[in-house]
Amino acid sequence: MGKLEIGIQFWPWYSCRDIAAYGKQALQAYPFDCIWMCDEFQYEDAITTLALLAMELDVSLGTMVTFPWRNPLDLAQRFASIAKMTRPGKGISLGMGAGGAVQVQVIGEKRNPVSVMAESVQMLRGLLSGKSVELAQFPQLAARFRYNTKTQAKLYFPPPQPVPVYLAAGGPKMYEVAGKYADGVIFSQLVARTSYLGVKKGFLKQAVERVEEERRKAGNFLPLKKLYNVHISVSRDGEKARQWAKRNASYGLSGAYIRYPEVLQSLGLDPNEVAHVAEAYLKGLGVDEAARRISDSLLKQAGFVVAGTPEECIGMARELKQHLTELGFDHMVIGVPLGPDVPEAVQLLGREVIPAMLS
Repeated sequence: MGKLEIGIQFWPWYSCRDIAAYGKQALQAYPFDCIWMCDEFQYEDAITTLALLAMELDVSLGTMVTFPWRNPLDLAQRFASIAKMTRPGKGISLGMGAGGAVQVQVIGEKRNPVSVMAESVQMLRGLLSGKSVELAQFPQLAARFRYNTKTQAKLYFPPPQPVPVYLAAGGPKMYEVAGKYADGVIFSQLVARTSYLGVKKGFLKQAVERVEEERRKAGNFLPLKKLYNVHISVSRDGEKARQWAKRNASYGLSGAYIRYPEVLQSLGLDPNEVAHVAEAYLKGLGVDEAARRISDSLLKQAGFVVAGTPEECIGMARELKQHLTELGFDHMVIGVPLGPDVPEAVQLLGREVIPAMLS
């Protein structure tokens, strides 16, 4: 394993222009290897924002993550176009996940089946490497998006080099898909099994081993990139940072309740308390109401977000980084919410938290 790459993540809760400004400020504070955008319905379009970032900033880019409720044919052509916009020596990556609590507010299908995820990764890897793909090989996607299964699809303007496709994996079925088909696997602190508590209990180690085992069983000997998304909310005002952290903690806890309620119990969390948070999303009440339903004690106990002053954040961030190093991770993402004041947060992260975490 080489040097641990450090990336930073933004969510589309801000305008495209604001995110471009935040990205510039972040790169002035620390030489991040990549800027990642989360993709959400109902907010700014993350992929359009990536195009703007590619044109304005000298940095690699990616989604962490998009989802296959978007048509993979559409995703492929958009990522191929952005790949041509990035600066020399930089590139773009496509991180994909099954979808989360924000999306299910407006989607009738609450989960993307494993077969859809597997087909999406395979189709995207084919198209983004410049190959033609037989649409009949993707029956789930064909039914969903009305593909003509008697023909092929290809990009007439493919990316200058293959765009890697990474899969966010929160449970055993996705570990299998990531190991078999993806260029890399993304684990997140916002996912119960790989949260701070999950890391301490050895669940992240088990997850890595499972992905690698599935890769060997599938006879896939291509390198597997391992990425981990650490979620941080930092401010000189620690109380404001903790309250702001509840937005993302609500997202992660609700996703765990919807998909893996049994894991919450294994972590010592009360599923009934989390159910009250998830209800806000399931009833379409939004992230602010979901965050309001998280108590201070649940935020601290769950550990889905590192939150507080720089001094309060450094210890947990350093502990997570040490685990990642021991497990051979390649890339650590400093993930949202970053902080209640993003310009302040990127300065604190770049000049205080990250240097101390890496020391």
